[in-house]
Amino acid sequence: MARFFLPYSNDDAVAESEYVALRDRAEESTGLPSRNRRIHEIECRRQGRDCRLRVGERDATNGKTIAAILQLGRDAYTVHHVPRQPGQSLPLTLIRRTEVYSVTEFD
Repeated sequence: MARFFLPYSNDDAVAESEYVALRDRAEESTGLPSRNRRIHEIECRRQGRDCRLRVGERDATNGKTIAAILQLGRDAYTVHHVPRQPGQSLPLTLIRRTEVYSVTEFD
């Protein structure tokens, strides 16, 4: 298992505040409450193929670096990508629980 981090933040205190902001944005975008899980990777089905999504690595479907993976409610996950420019909001992708095979959390 890996220690929690955000790929675009080198400061633990900043990473914590950024993580809270990601959770807030995901809740606002989906209308679902975020869970207090720190997810390192998920194995899932996206766009008709199986894939593994891991924080800090490139997303197999779009090539963008994954910044965070959040669980919202019981049935949804959001994948957030590193912004192209500082201060830019992170795009998110919604994945339904029925498309997720396994979840691995940070230490």
